[in-house]
Amino acid sequence: MADVMEPVTFGRETEGSIRDLIVPEEFIKDFHFSTDGYLMIMVRVTGGDSMRVRDFFEGTEGEVFTLKTVESNHGKEIFGKFVLDDMYMDEGPGLGVDINQEQAMVRIIMDFKTV
Repeated sequence: MADVMEPVTFGRETEGSIRDLIVPEEFIKDFHFSTDGYLMIMVRVTGGDSMRVRDFFEGTEGEVFTLKTVESNHGKEIFGKFVLDDMYMDEGPGLGVDINQEQAMVRIIMDFKTV
């Protein structure tokens, strides 16, 4: 269960313009923000949007992101600039019982530090 009350908005500058990606809270599988400036987010997206999420984050370690959401535990707004310090990404078929179904799925675990 995610620890956010609202979708997580990720923003980053690409080729001189800002690109945003809004990930609904049902795709946020884990979210930990510590007072010393570290943030860990695990995202799992299934279906057609999984490739869009993969493309947004692929090769972005070391880049600066602007993040915005509301944490569930204390209703605290998390907003600011964070550097993507480390990331693990894997892809595969979604979890399902249908025969011959190859639904796309991406799971990304991201560790951020405040800027």
